[in-house]
Amino acid sequence: MKKILLLTTMLVACTLLQAQEGRLQMPQFFADGMVMQRDVKIPVWGKGLAGEEVAVSLNGKTAKTKVKADGSWKVYLPKMRAGGPYTLEVLSTRGSDVYRQKIENVLVGDVFLCSGQSNMELPIRRCMDAVAQEVKNYTNDRIRYLKFPHQFNYVRPNDDVKALPWQSITPENCAEVSGICYFMARELQAKHGVPIGIINSAVGGTQVQAWMPGKTLAAFDGYAEELAKQKYHQENWVDSVRAAENRAGQEWERQMMANDTVANRWKAEGYSFAGWKTVDMFSNWSGGKNGSYWFHTTVTLPKELAGKRGVLRFGAMKDADTIYVNGQYVGNTTYEYPPRVYGVKEGVLREGENEIVVHLMSQSGMANFTRGKLYQLEVGELVFPIATELQMAVGSTMPRKPASTYFVDTPTGLYNAMIAPLQDFPVKGMLWYQGESNVGQPATYAALLEAMVGAWRKQFKSKFPVVIMQLPGYMSKHEQPVETGWTRIRHQQYLAAHNIKNAALAPTIDTGEYNDIHPQDKLTAGKRAAQQMSKLAYDDDSDACDVPMPETAQVKDGKVLIDFDGEADGLRVKGKQLKDFAVLVNGKYQWAEASIVDDDMVEVALPRGVKATTVRYCWDDYPEPSLFNSEGVPAPQFEIQAK
Repeated sequence: MKKILLLTTMLVACTLLQAQEGRLQMPQFFADGMVMQRDVKIPVWGKGLAGEEVAVSLNGKTAKTKVKADGSWKVYLPKMRAGGPYTLEVLSTRGSDVYRQKIENVLVGDVFLCSGQSNMELPIRRCMDAVAQEVKNYTNDRIRYLKFPHQFNYVRPNDDVKALPWQSITPENCAEVSGICYFMARELQAKHGVPIGIINSAVGGTQVQAWMPGKTLAAFDGYAEELAKQKYHQENWVDSVRAAENRAGQEWERQMMANDTVANRWKAEGYSFAGWKTVDMFSNWSGGKNGSYWFHTTVTLPKELAGKRGVLRFGAMKDADTIYVNGQYVGNTTYEYPPRVYGVKEGVLREGENEIVVHLMSQSGMANFTRGKLYQLEVGELVFPIATELQMAVGSTMPRKPASTYFVDTPTGLYNAMIAPLQDFPVKGMLWYQGESNVGQPATYAALLEAMVGAWRKQFKSKFPVVIMQLPGYMSKHEQPVETGWTRIRHQQYLAAHNIKNAALAPTIDTGEYNDIHPQDKLTAGKRAAQQMSKLAYDDDSDACDVPMPETAQVKDGKVLIDFDGEADGLRVKGKQLKDFAVLVNGKYQWAEASIVDDDMVEVALPRGVKATTVRYCWDDYPEPSLFNSEGVPAPQFEIQAK
């Protein structure tokens, strides 16, 4: 009888708890450690039981309302100055029944929305080689960072958004913080002295269309028909497609391993690698075939390093890998882009030859190791390079792995799940780093981005400033001026920065890596973002916020004279001479000599007989930027019509 009574009591308690919790709900990003925007009315909203009274208090200010018939409620707290930490208290009452919810450690300061694709997401750990000294001793509780995990909805906007906890910045927890967000926030907090909140709503590999509301996107050619398709109206479309694709992918992997003549054999005692073929890792060793490939090499260590910890750097490769040192697993990566940096535990390394075995799984396209990356074993401060000649065995060859739908890149899906739930939560400004996934169809990018910004500003009820990161150098430098998807996207970003009111372009053309779409120098990129955000959001007119931008161009005496704004204390040449200026001659662009003739003017020579032309600068995938201002900020890739 006592057991029954105890069980009944527990069930009643659980039921009451569930009912109480169900009475008051707020979006998940309203959480401990959050930052709210200063100097504007602060919205707080959620769901509850119809008719109950809700009172929201922060920093001695209170706003009240009643829950509507549909279960929604919303209040606006009055404007507040920067400060905190405070407690946000939400009180709901129904008769004598009172429910209280508290959110602790709330700061009031400036909040920035950061969005785009993988370079906006790229965490500190991925660029640690470049920034380790900058982050190892830095702690700042006045900077708070919030990341939204990947999520999407094609059918309708979500009411809520999944969110990781707000976190302050310490050396211990910064590894997963976006590099560019981290350094932008540090610069802004140091310069302006107020708490800084970063909301990172970004997803790698996504097009701008994924971040646009359906109504906005439908105004562009072809998208009304696209949005009428069944998948935008079928609740279970993702689950049904994903299940079928997972089965196909798992079967491909099963067949690859079932046919593999090397897997699980190379570890056998007495196994000999002598029969493996010697190849140069940067040659076409796969012959264009996908499947399972095995590589073997050795690194010789002296006796005093035996048993010590190490770090193995094995560049990057396409596509997935698993690596072993002396038969011990040290790490794996499931896709092509991340640098392979794997720790080797104590006791694994030995005196003499240390065997490294790489299992590379090529799923699509041309299997390869990336040139120009680090391939070496590090023990303490000693570095042991890995020879480019490896022994290779083909485990199994396979057809291309069945493609899978990249759901997060479907139009409108990310807007509905990762932007719409923010409603009109106020932000000081927006940072946008995206464009890599639109290089296939760049012609309408500026118009799409302009429309997206307009839709977001309408939702947020704010004309917040926008900083657009212009893409860095990547891939090859060409002998002649080229027109590629990469150069066109940069130009579209340049146009968007001009067309969108209260927007600025932050160039990173000098921070790229020819062999990596994710350059590690997020320190420079973050500072450039902060400089432009400071200019727009804080009316900072200091030289440090200047970007050398072309204003006008005129033809005079066989030369084009280009006037620049944002030259700070004058234009500067990086290197021996100005490079990468091109002029249009008879329908084709050709390189032209250029020089700085005044603090704010560049002179470009015209071929004999040419009277008017278009001038382009840095119009290449991986150019050599040479025009900077006195603050060390480069001119962006640009095009200007001379008259």
